[in-house]
Amino acid sequence: MTFTLTSTPNVIAMTAIPLNPTVTRVIVVPGFGATPQDHWFPWLTRAIPGVEVLSMPTPHAPEAARWVPVIARAIDHLSADTALITHSLGGIAAVRAVESLARHHSGHLAAFIAVAPFAQELPATGEGELDSFVATGLPAFLTGARLSSLPDRLASVTVIRSDNDPLVPPAISDKFAEQTGARSVVIAGAGHFLASEGITELPQVVQALNRGASG
Repeated sequence: MTFTLTSTPNVIAMTAIPLNPTVTRVIVVPGFGATPQDHWFPWLTRAIPGVEVLSMPTPHAPEAARWVPVIARAIDHLSADTALITHSLGGIAAVRAVESLARHHSGHLAAFIAVAPFAQELPATGEGELDSFVATGLPAFLTGARLSSLPDRLASVTVIRSDNDPLVPPAISDKFAEQTGARSVVIAGAGHFLASEGITELPQVVQALNRGASG
């Protein structure tokens, strides 16, 4: 599946055009504190017919032992008809799920698109709930991760980051891109890609999916 971006003033529409090779499944993994109703995910469900936005367990208190199996079950197997789109913590969580599947199955994804990703410790943000997770919950997501071993399983990788992210420093997302062999897209002034920052649409994700689906 590929997607054509068309726009008129105040309107952005996506038209799905089946091409070969096809992407028949698009799975979205939200980040810390997010549900399918948050940020740019509702827009994405309108832009991409049939997209699956996962509901992660206890999103304000993420546990790697619960998140990774949920994502792995959703993916089911590594297939060239499946693309993953992730945001923030969803990136490393999805990587761990792919690692888990790769230990038992061959194959690879069609595309992996990570928005504001990280795979290392984060600096304090001043937000109590988030900082508490970073200190106590994040290490379980990071321990043992080997991103450099996964590019062949992730296939076409794109990292989308901002130049003023207050939660994930740009250099950390750049490191994630380096380790996964990703193409990087930088969006000026987009912060951490949150609805509270005005980011309720993200056409660059669809453009990256287009690129990945077409090889």
